[in-house]
Amino acid sequence: MSGGVQSATAVNAQQWYVLRGEMKYGPYEYRSLITMIQNGELFDYNYVWAPHLENWSLVGELQDFSRDRLCRLIETKDHIAGAFKDRKAARVDLITPVYAHNDYNFFDGHTLSVSENGALVLLNDPLLLPSQKILMHFRESELNPLGFNVLAEIVRKNYSKQRLNVKSGLHYAVRFLQVQDLGKTQFINWTRGGASKEETK
Repeated sequence: MSGGVQSATAVNAQQWYVLRGEMKYGPYEYRSLITMIQNGELFDYNYVWAPHLENWSLVGELQDFSRDRLCRLIETKDHIAGAFKDRKAARVDLITPVYAHNDYNFFDGHTLSVSENGALVLLNDPLLLPSQKILMHFRESELNPLGFNVLAEIVRKNYSKQRLNVKSGLHYAVRFLQVQDLGKTQFINWTRGGASKEETK
């Protein structure tokens, strides 16, 4: 049953454990793990275990914590949905190219979703860490007629099977610290009027 999805009630009743180094922590309720993910305390590359799993498993490989599953919990108003933080800004799925720099390295990538105060990006560097600041350049593209810069902070890094190349396997959730005026206008356009679904494919 490894990786399978149970009902929200069954999953929440399970006692979950988290592996950090050689130490096991827990038991925790499912909603507690969701809160840890939201707070940047539990990542897709951390190992967890519950009685319905055969082995210790990466959070990012479990359907119990997949993006689709968590979105469904929110949409259905499941009692577990109370574990989620309310977003202060609308988020839209949007793929647009970016460059980024962390004072040492220059790398490229693209967004997966954006809001007025943050984004989920796939970057060509697996070594960035939460709380690290990066300068991002949203490149000119069909969706973005004029490039602009954003100073951002890494909030979370997530394991991903989608790769830009052999060096990359991580999504990064970033929080915007400073956005050029041009960028502020573009984020409002994307999230309030937004690109059509066809444009974001």
